Amino acid sequence: MLNRFFGQKPQEEPKRDPVVTEERAGGDSVSEKGFNPFKNSLSRTRRLFGRLGDTFKQDNITDELWDELEEALLSADVGPSTTTWLMDHLRQRVAAENMHTGSQVQQALREELVALLGEPSPLRFSQQSPLTVILVIGVNGSGKTTTIAKLANRLTKEGHQVILAAADTFRAAAIDQLKVWGERVGVPVISHGLTGVVITKLDSTAKGGFAFAVADDLGVPIKFIGTGEKVEDLAPFDPQSFVAALFAQD
Repeated sequence: MLNRFFGQKPQEEPKRDPVVTEERAGGDSVSEKGFNPFKNSLSRTRRLFGRLGDTFKQDNITDELWDELEEALLSADVGPSTTTWLMDHLRQRVAAENMHTGSQVQQALREELVALLGEPSPLRFSQQSPLTVILVIGVNGSGKTTTIAKLANRLTKEGHQVILAAADTFRAAAIDQLKVWGERVGVPVISHGLTGVVITKLDSTAKGGFAFAVADDLGVPIKFIGTGEKVEDLAPFDPQSFVAALFAQD
């Protein structure tokens, strides 16, 4: 599924409230208004890290600390490779910086996690054109349409002119869902069904029956078929020739 999200740069840059962060007791990074927008959303993950509370209070760094830390990172979906990198890097820092306590490891972990995420990267708008296109792609059910609506709502309030373009053809009611969100946030939606498809690869490695599934599921005509690896291997689709080729003798 994919959708397109158009944002036009306004004549004058909208004024935005500055976001100033500070470190509170306990290390929570909050805005100047005292609100951390991620706190509630990360409650489940925070509980996983919260299990390390007593471990980080230890006066020495034990094998148990490393085991529990690794388990917490994996449970929080940090991923095996990133977890391994973090664990190795933290062990190196403990040795290089002569750390002795769990709280020192915790602080080092916080620093490494922040560094891993990099610097904040706000949306960038084209300086050469008044039109900026944001293409949103992802699997079904991942929250694309709702996020598009949230972006449209936010940018509209910031003074941008927003248009939504539906490009989804593989899920029932997806375009209708985008239209509903467009009406809710007050932005226009461009939508048109699909007029044709191209089967990109049909050679000795692919099964030709896929063409029938495409025609049946999508209900749109096949325009071309890729028949090989060469640049000229693109044939206009002809149903009669296609079916005849299926039954032709070698």
